[in-house]
Amino acid sequence: MLGKQFEREIREQPDVWCAIAQSERAHTLARAIQGREVVLIGSGSSLFMAQLGALALRRRGIPAHALATAEAPLDNRAYTDAVVIACSQSGASDDLLRALDILRPRELIALTNTPESPLADRATVTIDVGAGPEIAVPASKSVTATAAILLWAAGLTSASHSRNANTLTETAEDVRAWLDGPGIEEISDAAQRLARRRSVIIVGAGYGVPIANECALKLKEASYIHAEGFSAGEFRHGSVAMLDAGCAILGIIDDDAREIVNRPLREAGQAESLRFVIGGRIGDIPLLGPVVNIAFNTLAWLVCAQMLALHVGRSRFVESDAPRGLTKTLHG
Repeated sequence: MLGKQFEREIREQPDVWCAIAQSERAHTLARAIQGREVVLIGSGSSLFMAQLGALALRRRGIPAHALATAEAPLDNRAYTDAVVIACSQSGASDDLLRALDILRPRELIALTNTPESPLADRATVTIDVGAGPEIAVPASKSVTATAAILLWAAGLTSASHSRNANTLTETAEDVRAWLDGPGIEEISDAAQRLARRRSVIIVGAGYGVPIANECALKLKEASYIHAEGFSAGEFRHGSVAMLDAGCAILGIIDDDAREIVNRPLREAGQAESLRFVIGGRIGDIPLLGPVVNIAFNTLAWLVCAQMLALHVGRSRFVESDAPRGLTKTLHG
C-alpha cells in the first residue's frame, strides 16, 4: 500500500507523546530557557515548529524569534551571540550548521531526534525528542514530539499553565482513539475530493498559522498537490482572489481563531470552494480530525493534517514514503 511507512509512523505518535509525558524533556528545556530572550531556528517542518514554540513563549512574555536556517546568512545581525534553540530531526543539515557558524550562539540548545549528530556535538544542552526512527521522508513523529516539548516548556515558564503530563497523556489517548475509529474514513472521503482540486488553501490564526504552513508542506510532500498555508486575516488581503470552485480551503479552528478564520471560510462558500475545518466546528462545514483538550490541541491538528496528506497522496497514486526529489537530510 502506498505510504505504508508514513502511516505506521503517524500511528506511533500517541506512544511517543506518552513517553514525553513521563520524561523530563520539557522541564530541561524550560530550565535552559530561564526566561531569557531566545532565537529558534529550523528548516521545513522544524521551522514551523520553531514558529509555534516562539509564539508560545511570546504569549508568556518571553522575547522569542523564529528564523529559517537558510535565511541566517542574510538575517543575522540582531541574533548574533544569542541563546539559540536549534530544532532539527537529523541534526546534520548543511543549512543548519552554516547558520550556527554565522550566529555564533552564546548558548546552543539542540532539540533533535538524533542526539548523536553534528548539532548535538556543538550544543550546550541536547534534548532528544525521543520520536524513534523515522523512515518515511515526510516527518511526522519528530514534528509532533518537538511541538509537545516546546509547548509544554513554554507553559512551565509561567505560573499558571494547563500543559502537563496528564493533559499530554489525555491528548495521546484521544488521538489514538480517533486513529482507531471511523474518523479515518471521513479523512479518506475528504482526501478523494481534495485530490480533484487545483489548489488547497489552509488558513489559521495564532497557533493555527504555523500548523497551516505545516499542513500545506505535508500535502505538497505526500501528494504533489499545490497547497499554501496562510494567516486567515492576511489571506483576505489579496490572496482571497484565488478562490473559486476549483479550490479547496481548510480552516484551523480554536476559540481564539474562530471569528478570524470564519471570514475567509464564508467567502470560500460564496466562491463555491470545497470547505473543511480542523479542530472545531463552524456551521455545517465538515469537521475533520479529533477534537481534544485545548492544552495540546495543536498535536491533534498536526496528526489530522498528516493523515489527510497521506490519503490525498494515495488518491493521486503518490508513494509518500519516498517523494520525488526529497531526502531526510539535505546537503550541499
